[in-house]
Amino acid sequence: MKLPDARRQKILDLLNHHGELQASALAEKLGISEDTVRRDLIRLESTGMLRRVRGGAIPRSQVPLHHQERLGRTGESKRAIAAVAVSLIRQDDVVGLDGGTTTLAIAQAIPPGLRCTVVTNNLPAAMTLAGHPDVEVIVLGGKLFKPAMDMTGHKVCEELRTMAFDICFIGAAAANLTTGFSSIDYDEIQVKRALAKAAERSVCVISGEKMGKHSPFSYAAPGDINDIITDGDAPADDIALFKSEGVNVIVADHLTQK
Repeated sequence: MKLPDARRQKILDLLNHHGELQASALAEKLGISEDTVRRDLIRLESTGMLRRVRGGAIPRSQVPLHHQERLGRTGESKRAIAAVAVSLIRQDDVVGLDGGTTTLAIAQAIPPGLRCTVVTNNLPAAMTLAGHPDVEVIVLGGKLFKPAMDMTGHKVCEELRTMAFDICFIGAAAANLTTGFSSIDYDEIQVKRALAKAAERSVCVISGEKMGKHSPFSYAAPGDINDIITDGDAPADDIALFKSEGVNVIVADHLTQK
């Protein structure tokens, strides 16, 4: 590996560990000039590995696009997050449920006897809930985004504009205080944005490894989301930053989940 490549890899490693870092902090940690850091950040941004922000950079979240690939990631974490999410649903709530495998885990965790209506663009979640005795399921119609197995497009957003949820659960590929909540697909974020606007209480469900990261398309600012449910892998600094902005952050402990 050439020296500049090795240096840039160290920058990525530091960002992945710490989340957002200033150029001055990177220069100090690596023993190089801030000008060299800035040039490296420009190069790394051009390859899609990070996003530059004022004075520094945020790492880009590396999240698989395909549903089957996502299913195999952080299974225990998703089940722990789902258990906390379900505890927030009250009897007879109208629940908005986003696409994704973490929200699929929420559908799988809804126990018999919890009576509610679930509105979703998540086809695997809808199929899971089809056998639930106490859940009414409304599936949003639109274009099937086959890699993620969810419905997207303007028809989904138009339907959501006519609805009001007691609570909604929205996934994210990344979350940080500077750029908010983001995802890897432009069409998906239109649905996520509409879900958040339709809900009295909007909850982002996100694994800790994605906290402090950035993805290309933002759908909500920190103040637009009421709660974050994450896991113990979330960096303490990022949790503190969101709490300082008034976002309620709940850390699920997968060790307590069976």
